Amino acid sequence: MAYLSFNPWLQKPDARCPEMSDRELGDILDESERLFHEWRRSDITDRCNRLTAMSTVLLSRRTELAEMMAAEMGKPVTQGLAEIDKCALLCRWYAEHAPEILRPEERASAARKSYIFYEPQGIILGIMPWNFPFWQVFRFVIPALTGGNAGLLKHASNVPRCALAAEEIINASGYPAGLFRTLFPSHSQVAHLISDRRIRGVSLTGSNVAGKKIASAAGENLKKMVMELGGSDPFIVFPDAQIDLAVEAALTGRFQNGGQSCIAAKRIIVHNHIYGEFREKFLAGAKALTTGDPMDPATDVGPMVSVSASEELDRQLDAGIRAGAVLLCGGRAGKEHPALFIPAVVESVPLTSPLACEETFGPVAPLFSFSTTEEAIEMANSTPFGLGATVWTADERLALAMAHEIDTGTVALNGFVKTEPGLPFGGVRESGYGRELGVEGLREFLNIKTVNIF
Repeated sequence: MAYLSFNPWLQKPDARCPEMSDRELGDILDESERLFHEWRRSDITDRCNRLTAMSTVLLSRRTELAEMMAAEMGKPVTQGLAEIDKCALLCRWYAEHAPEILRPEERASAARKSYIFYEPQGIILGIMPWNFPFWQVFRFVIPALTGGNAGLLKHASNVPRCALAAEEIINASGYPAGLFRTLFPSHSQVAHLISDRRIRGVSLTGSNVAGKKIASAAGENLKKMVMELGGSDPFIVFPDAQIDLAVEAALTGRFQNGGQSCIAAKRIIVHNHIYGEFREKFLAGAKALTTGDPMDPATDVGPMVSVSASEELDRQLDAGIRAGAVLLCGGRAGKEHPALFIPAVVESVPLTSPLACEETFGPVAPLFSFSTTEEAIEMANSTPFGLGATVWTADERLALAMAHEIDTGTVALNGFVKTEPGLPFGGVRESGYGRELGVEGLREFLNIKTVNIF
């Protein structure tokens, strides 16, 4: 595969990174394994000091990194700045909490004493997507390194500059050079990496199609995996909700990052008593979004990551319309900016159309209505995904009941789904398994060892 940095707004290439040879990858694995055996014995205080340093490095380069994301995958610079700030926050959270999370525990047992230790296992391979090219990487690598492991990154092929910048940031934060490396392997080499005895775990964020392939390779080699895959998150609004706040949250939840997010509000499901009012306000908000150059601070929605991604979203939209959906606004921008997709809103969407059944990875918002709580639950659970969900209602008992009925990893009540450092994040069903972030994320790739003293 070609690792090509291609500006989706200007439609021109910027940089190309060649694939690595088998020998290069082998040398990197040898060095990673050597460094791991040194790093695993490092003091937790020392590791956390490097996290604090990493936060400083990230913030010192935030403008440069935001512009890099805008150039490689089209994220508006204001949203790129927020992404870097969030990475820095993650560093600080683990720097503060990791010593307690990793502290050995004494537990009651039949033995005289029993201890639980949290020990590193080796090299963790991260296979990461382009849509949050720094957050996704640091979400995997910060827990890996903080737990005493080494890390290798196979990033998406269209963000090689971001991938190399992640390695630079970690090196500049005082980590041993080579403890974390960016790789440029071919597809076949990825399979060989997963089978290599030195790789002890795999963290994947991507599509459910990619997840099944990587999980098959990992399972064949008995490698621990964490997978955060696609989503088709429902955004459910009851009649007693604060409509203006719900509309604002739905606009952000659907169109942030150009709608190219696994946890975007991909199906907006509104009670029929307030559907008309919600529809009017949401439609006005969507039309008011500024689209265009991602380098412009005024831009809300930049180009999609590629022309092919824009074409695929247009295919889903067209299939929905041919099945009976009604387009209220938006659509592909045209030949001058072929990757740009104007935020689209559709209604009367058949539940069998791609807009209802598939993951729509871009700025298209399908509106649905419901009349009963049971109907809302059925619609929420009608896809094979289970990553996030949102419920808006003033009735907290109803909200919590809905949260338990919706089959998903995260539920936001009177807000929109987002991640934060201290809370575990992940999905169920075809949205993956395992958890990132929080206590659970730090321990995912550690050996939880029991020691009994009789």
